[in-house]
Amino acid sequence: MSEPVASPIPDPPIARKKSSWAPVVVVVAVVAIGLGVVGTSTSGGAGMYNYTLAQLAENKADVGRREIKVSGKVRKGSVRGEPGSREFRFDIEDGQGHTLTVAYPRLLPDPFEEGREAIVQGRLEAGELAASSLTVKCPSRYADAQTMSEADQQKYYQQQYQKHKAAQPGAEAPK
Repeated sequence: MSEPVASPIPDPPIARKKSSWAPVVVVVAVVAIGLGVVGTSTSGGAGMYNYTLAQLAENKADVGRREIKVSGKVRKGSVRGEPGSREFRFDIEDGQGHTLTVAYPRLLPDPFEEGREAIVQGRLEAGELAASSLTVKCPSRYADAQTMSEADQQKYYQQQYQKHKAAQPGAEAPK
């Protein structure tokens, strides 16, 4: 007779570890936060609205409290107040008769003068632009600095230094 064939012993079931979603959630959160930080820091003013003075005149009601950037020439005779004080104001204009009053609470950049092109960034408040940033386009005479004699350069920089010192709050009038 034949011997009974022994049935193979079944393997015990493999115990599965309970999977945790915690590491996946942490990785996804870190990646999302990282992308958010990179996206906002490299946007380069993507939320900034650039306007000409003519566009701003047409769309003042739509601008609201958004940060805007606008440029124009500093209107002659429009500079009011003490440079560096919160009361300092000037108007910018375009060639089409549009103007905008700018309130700038910081020291003025050295090339600031009436008649020069200015790029201003800020928010509209009570019909004027409360500026957070002011850039004045450099005139061509700065490009000629390399052709100036050393004595002329020295004289020019001394004049600029005196203008800067006079603009400081509490400074004495230049002699």
